[in-house]
Amino acid sequence: MIYNQKKIIIIDNSKLAYTGDDINGKIVRGTETSLILLSEQFAQMGMEVDYCNSIDIKKNVNGVNYFNKNDISKKKIYDLAIVISDANEFKRVNSIKKAVFSNSNQSFEKFLRKKQLIPFIKYKPKLITLCEYQYQKRSFLTSFYGKKIIPITVDPKFLNIEIDENFIPERKVIYNIRSNRNLDKLIKIWCEKIFPISNEFKLYITPDLIDYNDYHRNNNIFLRTIGTRDEMIDELKNYRALTYLGHKSDIFTLTAEEAIKLCLPVITFGIGSLKERVTHMETGFIAKNDQEFANYTINLLSNDNFYLDIKKKMKMKRKENNWFSIAQSWINYFFDE
Repeated sequence: MIYNQKKIIIIDNSKLAYTGDDINGKIVRGTETSLILLSEQFAQMGMEVDYCNSIDIKKNVNGVNYFNKNDISKKKIYDLAIVISDANEFKRVNSIKKAVFSNSNQSFEKFLRKKQLIPFIKYKPKLITLCEYQYQKRSFLTSFYGKKIIPITVDPKFLNIEIDENFIPERKVIYNIRSNRNLDKLIKIWCEKIFPISNEFKLYITPDLIDYNDYHRNNNIFLRTIGTRDEMIDELKNYRALTYLGHKSDIFTLTAEEAIKLCLPVITFGIGSLKERVTHMETGFIAKNDQEFANYTINLLSNDNFYLDIKKKMKMKRKENNWFSIAQSWINYFFDE
């Protein structure tokens, strides 16, 4: 099979307008970033790749052709069309094979409400999930033409950073996920079980949807500044851990993977996909209860040797998994059948 003759198109049905040039800015989210990086890997492997969303201009970035989804020509036959979540988008394109890149745990009720049944029957796409947790959540009724786990990974920027395994950051941890994902419980554990141990301990949280007040300030909870991807990488290197309980809606938790690649251990309850992202005692800690969560956090903040120990373990594993192997999984699944 000569893969460099293959034509692939990715279609985003959202209102976002972006190209690969926006990957380090504030426009794109985890899903868009992942598909930009996947498309660039396909292009590096010699394939012709088109990426369509709500952008008004045509632009080639790193070998990927970006243009508006309304400008897709039915005269062009693609070997593979990938849509983000919405199978209705297949009406725009003429393709031999079809894939739905799923970024949610979609119940059958939501599957019907989002009007996915008829296009699934009509276009017969394969469903691509990101982890075992999501794979099990997507029932036969929402994936009846087949489903496959193909994970994602981080921006290579996270791997190209040099990690000083002997560097010891301040006694602070971070929660850099949206605040509606069990932040309230994390704050409760922090205020009742962690901060009382030492007033040197600090927790930095994402400044969205939260009524930040004196209660937070008095417990050394601070608002972090949202910056570009490069600025976030520089920021993350200065914490001792990512503290995130997890959430039932998490299907990959790219934020946790990014932290792990920067040797930032993840302290979690393993809710959702977190139990797959974190290897206990190697890339973080999966707590069974509030007190265990607090104990792991306290040890990382107060015991420098304990912190350095796991950081060195993480450094040895950080370059496992990459975009080449992930793109190869797509190729093997769709073109080697």
